[in-house]
Amino acid sequence: MTRPGNNSLVGLPLAARRLVPAPTTLLLAFFALLAFHAAPLHAATVKVSGFGLFGNAELRSSLRLLEIEEGELDSQKIDDGAFLLLTRLTQNGYLDAKLTATYQKSDGTEETATWTSPFEPQIPEGVVAEKLHYTIQEGTLYYYNSVTIDGLVSIDPEEAKNYIIPDTSLYSRKKDRSYSQNILANHQKQLAAALAALGRTDAKVTPLSVDIDKSTGAVDVALQVDEGPLYKITQAEVHYLKEDALLESKEIDPGANYTRAWVEDQVRAIRNEAYSHGYPDTKVSSRILKATPEEGTVSVHILFEVRRGPKITLSGVEHKGATDTHLPLLDRKADLTTGTPLDITKAEAARRRLSRLGIFERIDLSYQDDGPGQRKAVFDYKNGERIKAQLLLGYGSYEQFRAGLLAQRDNLFGRAHSLSFSAIRSIKSASGNLNYTVPELLGESIDGTFEINFLNRQELYFDREERGVTMGLFRRLPELKTDIGLDYAFERKEARNPKFEGEDTDDFQEANIGSLSLRATRSNIDDILYPKSGYEISGVVRYADESLGGETSFLKPEISFAYHKQLGSRWLFHFGARAAQITFSEGTLSEIPPNEFFLVGGENSVRGYRRGEAAPLAENGNPTRVEAYSLVNLELEYPILDRLNLVLFADAARIWESAEASELYETLSSVGLGFRYNTIVGPVRLEYGHNVDPRPEDPRGTVHLSIGFPF
Repeated sequence: MTRPGNNSLVGLPLAARRLVPAPTTLLLAFFALLAFHAAPLHAATVKVSGFGLFGNAELRSSLRLLEIEEGELDSQKIDDGAFLLLTRLTQNGYLDAKLTATYQKSDGTEETATWTSPFEPQIPEGVVAEKLHYTIQEGTLYYYNSVTIDGLVSIDPEEAKNYIIPDTSLYSRKKDRSYSQNILANHQKQLAAALAALGRTDAKVTPLSVDIDKSTGAVDVALQVDEGPLYKITQAEVHYLKEDALLESKEIDPGANYTRAWVEDQVRAIRNEAYSHGYPDTKVSSRILKATPEEGTVSVHILFEVRRGPKITLSGVEHKGATDTHLPLLDRKADLTTGTPLDITKAEAARRRLSRLGIFERIDLSYQDDGPGQRKAVFDYKNGERIKAQLLLGYGSYEQFRAGLLAQRDNLFGRAHSLSFSAIRSIKSASGNLNYTVPELLGESIDGTFEINFLNRQELYFDREERGVTMGLFRRLPELKTDIGLDYAFERKEARNPKFEGEDTDDFQEANIGSLSLRATRSNIDDILYPKSGYEISGVVRYADESLGGETSFLKPEISFAYHKQLGSRWLFHFGARAAQITFSEGTLSEIPPNEFFLVGGENSVRGYRRGEAAPLAENGNPTRVEAYSLVNLELEYPILDRLNLVLFADAARIWESAEASELYETLSSVGLGFRYNTIVGPVRLEYGHNVDPRPEDPRGTVHLSIGFPF
């Protein structure tokens, strides 16, 4: 599934070139971008040294919290900066750290000051400096060498150690296990909170011993846990009150462990039930009536008191501020019935549905009294931008310089329709797209789209030209986190100058293709631009046939899967898998242009190759078309600087010249490393892929510069 950003200029696939002895242009461009984002626009007056290249940069970045370079660099700021740096060092386990500042005053003289922990201000009042240089003397790094925990029953001791020493899984640095008294105290609180969440409300975690080797910094900690009794709910009552008089009561099933989360869940359920019956002012409180100690447990009798307030009827729905939007559309989307009990959970759900129209910057919901026992719901809208336009510039290692225009008009005819247009031109390609979207074309959640597309691109082994129209229906299933769609496309596809085996470079292939595509995507990833956890699975089955208005027939299923997980406290693991195949009747190969076959290789595929370069080769070394492929990508990512990560990756693809001959295939693989810098449009990626076992015609490796997550 193509991610947002990959359709914009910066996110278009950037095909890579063969590795040359000195890819200086790419390196300079990448690090220039880092410098632009990481450094202030004015010359730096504050320096930090003595903590390593990346450590200095991180500490230097933390000083921005103080806005230390804004205005005069006075004594207060110099002391505050020292305090912040010393605190960061202590938090990272450098308990004996010293900090020296050399500052230059306006008369050119230089002074020095030194701070240690515990901190005391050192700069005389009235000092104003023009330049400031902090020098770190980090001293010994104190770190957890071993942790033993006695007295645990409810949590496995080895699992509990993860609250003290983060599980870094693949590699554990001393810095990841840094120790200080504050760090240890926080870890004790985390372990006690974990036990309380299991019903051990009185759990206490205390240190038995803390042995510190000051020569090495190794710290051996022994903790004693007193879990205390298990708190169990033996009786839970709900009293509905009016002016402290009991109206009715009910019981909640006992047996659960008493925890804060359990209490909050019950309060929420009681409140929502009252809301559904038209009591929007409901207040719920809880208190323990009795806690009876028994053998190893405490029996808890808990009372929930509910004051529902007056019953309210929804008298009307008002829309304010949506001056250019069709009012019946808003009423239909809100779907609130007047004259019924006011359920504020339904009203809030209506606000969310209205927000999904995508044409409002903000929607506020309030209620106004409208007579005794009557209130109306008032939706107050702040309109979003109706016309958006953006010029785009970029550079890719294959397409070279590119420029484009993106434009969008929202809320056409006041019915939340949108029209978007994009045009992009590079040295190697030109493309355009016009998209018209109609929300709720069929029912509440089925949207309709109409697209006109154009593409002219010089691929590695042929030149393609495509133009066509697409009409589709799409539906979101929020409860399943799934999107499904069905579309019909009629396209004209042409291919010139093919370099495939058995085809003359003067050959010209063209075909009108009519097709139906069924699509589905399920995703729970945390960030669509730069995922760090979750998974996404998507598939599409495309069927082309003469009965659909085209001149050729084929079936083209594709499926992809991506999985992301954090390993320990710093490592990120990414796994991607894709597979696709095109099948067609015997003897119809010549009727299908190369545009419909697969291009394997590139920055989002096997990164030792350029886009389309990972193709089967005939005996004479000429490439052949790819009728089927499977691809696996593995990545390990490690942060080395604020927003800058190091990536180790391995890619492998199995490619088939003929989908029918499943036993005849080639396997191509590459390994490599790269850097990723996180931006608002996704990660900027500079990567080098080295081919593990290249064929004589293959490059040894390829450098890629691109934007957007690879899978």
